[in-house]
Amino acid sequence: MVTGAGLLFIIAAAIAFIVLASSRFKIHPFLVLLMAALLTGLTVRIPINEIAATANEGFGGMMQHIGLIVILGTLIGTVLEKSGATVTIANAIISFFGAGRPIAAITLIGVIIGIPIFCDSGFVILSSLTKPLAQKTKKSYAAITCGLASGLYITHTLLPPHPGSIAGAANLGLSQSIGTVILVGLIITVPVSFVAWWFSARQASKIPFTLEEKVQPMGTEIQYPLLYKSLLPVLIPILLIAIGSVALLFPLPPSIKNSVDFMGSPLMALSIGLLLSLMLITRQQHQQFQQWMKEGILHAGNILILVGAGGVFGAVLKKTNLADLVKSFTAHRQGSLVLFLVIAWLMGVLLKTAQGSTTSAIIIVTSILAPLAASAGFHTSMELSLLLAAVAGGSMVVSHANDAYFWVISQFSGLNMEQTYKTFSLATVFMGVSVLVIVLLMALIIL
Repeated sequence: MVTGAGLLFIIAAAIAFIVLASSRFKIHPFLVLLMAALLTGLTVRIPINEIAATANEGFGGMMQHIGLIVILGTLIGTVLEKSGATVTIANAIISFFGAGRPIAAITLIGVIIGIPIFCDSGFVILSSLTKPLAQKTKKSYAAITCGLASGLYITHTLLPPHPGSIAGAANLGLSQSIGTVILVGLIITVPVSFVAWWFSARQASKIPFTLEEKVQPMGTEIQYPLLYKSLLPVLIPILLIAIGSVALLFPLPPSIKNSVDFMGSPLMALSIGLLLSLMLITRQQHQQFQQWMKEGILHAGNILILVGAGGVFGAVLKKTNLADLVKSFTAHRQGSLVLFLVIAWLMGVLLKTAQGSTTSAIIIVTSILAPLAASAGFHTSMELSLLLAAVAGGSMVVSHANDAYFWVISQFSGLNMEQTYKTFSLATVFMGVSVLVIVLLMALIIL
C-alpha cells in the first residue's frame, strides 16, 4: 500500500479531481465521488477484493447514520413550507431580532441549537426557515444559509455532548474533567461565532443566488398557521434530542436511560416532529398532502445518493495508511506547548480534509497524541482541554465533498457545489484558523 508523500499526493489529487470535475466540467457529483473513490483505492493499492466491500460499507454506514434523518427531516420541511409555517416562524424571528440582523440571528440560532444536536440534524430541521427569512428581509440567501450552517458546525465541533468532544476528552484522560472541556469550548465558541457571522455577512453575501422555488407570498391576505403550531414540529424534536444528548453526561437508572435514549434518538424525535407537523394541514390542504409527501421523498432521494457517495469516498480514504503517516510525523516532535498545539491543529486539518468526518478526525488525532501529550508538557485539565480544542479547530478544516454535512447543506439549501465551496467550505477555513488563534492566545495567557 502506498505511504508517505505519495499517499498525500494521491489524496490531494483526488480532492482536486472532485472539485474540478463537478464544478468546472459539470459532471454529476455522484459519478465524480464514485470515480474518485475507486481510482483512489486502486492507486493506493488497496486489495482489489476489498475495494467493493469498502465502498458498500461506506455507503451503508452513511445511510445508517443519516438516511432516515434526511427523509423525515425533508418531509417535515416540506409540510412547514407548503403550509406557510416557515413564513410564520420567519416573521417571529424578524420581530424578535429586527429586520436588519437576520444573518446574526440565524447564526446565533445555529450556535444555540447546535449545542445539543448534530449539525446535520439541526440543518435538516431549520433549513426550511432560510428562504422565507431571506425573502422577508431582502438579505442574501447564501449568507443566511452560511450563517445557519456555520453556527451549527461550531458547537457540534467544540462542545460536549457531541461524540467528537466526548471521545477526544476520553482519549486525553479528561473524562472526569468534562466541565473544563465545556468551559474552554464555550470561551472559544463566542469569538468564533462572531467570525462565522462576519464571514457570512461580508463574504458569503457576495455569492449570487436566485430563489427559483416558489415561496408562498407574505401578504396579509394569506392565513398562515399560528406560531405555536408552527414551532412544535421544530422545537419538540430539538428538545427531545437535547434531553437525550445531555442525559449522556449523567448516570441514570437503566430503565430511565433506555426511555430517554429511545425518545431522544433523532429517528424518534423527528418522527414525532412529523406527526406534529400534520397539525398544520388545513381541510383545504388534505388533498394536496399526498403530493407534498411525494415531493419530499424525491428530494430526500437526491440528497441521500450524494451523501452516500461521499461516504464511499471517505471509507476508501480511511483504509489508507494516513493515520500511521500522521503518527510517525509526531512521534519525535516534542517541544513547547505552543508548537505542539500548532502541530495538533495541523493534524486535525490533514485528517479532516482527507477523510471528511470531523468526529473521526478528532478521535483519530487525540488517540495519536494521547501517549505524547505528557512528554510534550500537557498535564493539567486546562492544558489538555486546550489541546483538545486545537485538534477540534483543525478538524473543522476543510468541509468539502467527502463530508456528509457538506451535501446536507448543498442539497437542502439548493446551493450548487461551487456556491457551497465559496460559502460554507471557505467559512470552515476562517473558523478553524480563528480557533487556533484563540487557543494560542489562551495558552500564552493561562499556561
